[in-house]
Amino acid sequence: MKKSFVPILLVVFLVGCSTKFSYFFLDWAIEWRVEEYVTLDKSQQKQFDVLLDKFLIWHQKDELLRYSQQLNTLSTAIETQTVTPEMWQQQVTDAKAHWFRIFDFILPDLLPILASLSDEQANGMIEQLKQDNKDLNKKYAGKTQQELLEDSNEKILDRIDDWLGSVSTEQQSLVKKYNKQRIATLDMWLEYRLEWLREFQQAIEMRDDERLLEQRMRLLMTSPDELKSEVYQQHVDQNSRLFGQLVIDINRSLSAKQRQHFTGKMEELITDLSDLSSEIK
Repeated sequence: MKKSFVPILLVVFLVGCSTKFSYFFLDWAIEWRVEEYVTLDKSQQKQFDVLLDKFLIWHQKDELLRYSQQLNTLSTAIETQTVTPEMWQQQVTDAKAHWFRIFDFILPDLLPILASLSDEQANGMIEQLKQDNKDLNKKYAGKTQQELLEDSNEKILDRIDDWLGSVSTEQQSLVKKYNKQRIATLDMWLEYRLEWLREFQQAIEMRDDERLLEQRMRLLMTSPDELKSEVYQQHVDQNSRLFGQLVIDINRSLSAKQRQHFTGKMEELITDLSDLSSEIK
């Protein structure tokens, strides 16, 4: 659960045909999302604007290049059909590392803003996060395991269709097989989100102690797995391995047309990210 104080902590990897267009509006999107959780006073807003400007320059110059490099490695492996379970797990690890670098970069400038929140600001932020959790629980409440399974099948197949241009009968079967084998973790995930929020609330309530605040924020943002139960973490790891095998199986099943469609989309994305990175001097 990394949907916390400000969406600068939620900067997602931008994909799709509108990558460049979307990136140029990233600052506006972050500001807009911040306002959903807290209204900053003039001093805090000034600090946040400095942080945001510094972050966007660094992210565009350094991080987008890292993203394009990782995607290039993955794209080559898919094209040459050399993706292995070990490589997939490394891709997952590398993706997490992107998040950790973002947090390490913004933390020094973010802490003073968090520490300066009034009780009213802090309480409002926590209440909004609690409401987010309530909305999420409501979204899944009453759904049977079969309904959840069908929802997951649909989401994955939609993504595959977007990246490949079509989905074969064999690929549909592979997705359904994956979801049947996958361990159900919804209840554990929802409980984990509640535990994360409890820890985050404690950190904010003790924000006068900046050293303690930093320790807790680092735990929550860079080591959240420590809040997961051993069983939940085992299930997450197992599901990650199963998804990696699905990627490998789908790759082996691609038609020439699907492979061409995927390669074209990936090349466009990599080019966009590289171009955006080079525009910052």
